[in-house]
Amino acid sequence: MKPKLLSSLGSQHARRVRVLAHELNLDIDIEEVMYGPQGFGGEQRDQFLALNPNGKVPVLRHGDMVLWESNAIMWYLAELHGDNPLWPSDRRERAQIAMWQVWQAAHVTPAADGLFYENRVKPMFLKQDPDSSQVEQHTQSFHRWMAVMEHYLENADYLALGRFTCADISISAALMQAESSRMPIGDHPRVQAWLERVQARPSWVETEPPPMPGPG
Repeated sequence: MKPKLLSSLGSQHARRVRVLAHELNLDIDIEEVMYGPQGFGGEQRDQFLALNPNGKVPVLRHGDMVLWESNAIMWYLAELHGDNPLWPSDRRERAQIAMWQVWQAAHVTPAADGLFYENRVKPMFLKQDPDSSQVEQHTQSFHRWMAVMEHYLENADYLALGRFTCADISISAALMQAESSRMPIGDHPRVQAWLERVQARPSWVETEPPPMPGPG
């Protein structure tokens, strides 16, 4: 039985798994999950919550196993594929990749999501103005974490092992709404150049979601 990914085109978390699947040419089924007033699952919300009590995508089903959290799903699928440059068999190399992915979840995503919520979600869906104090707080946090990447990329084109890996997929997906959310990536030129390299890959182009509508 093939793994089945429950996904949503607009989700950065689901996108990182879909980028990995494209990069490794994985044979998986992808099912789009409806989003309704109560969240993911639509009219089947209760059934979806039975799979993921967090109520979020992605979710992976493989036989009787259910797995959520996008980075964990990436590791599992890459492991199924076997030794590969994105998630190599060498334990020390995997540890370097995982370090950046855990760092992304702990630091980059909260800052990026905060700016996305204030600068896109509130005006677009809630018809509210951004909270300037929250924008300032998230912007300061964003600069702090981008400075870490900026320093590392001084001597490398990619993160972790200096080549494209799962680490680059995870962090770039967290930044997929950077322009529309007014994330100040331009203040970090090496990060901006790195993101442009990732976005030029066929896997990124092929998983591009439809554009989000503007406010109003």
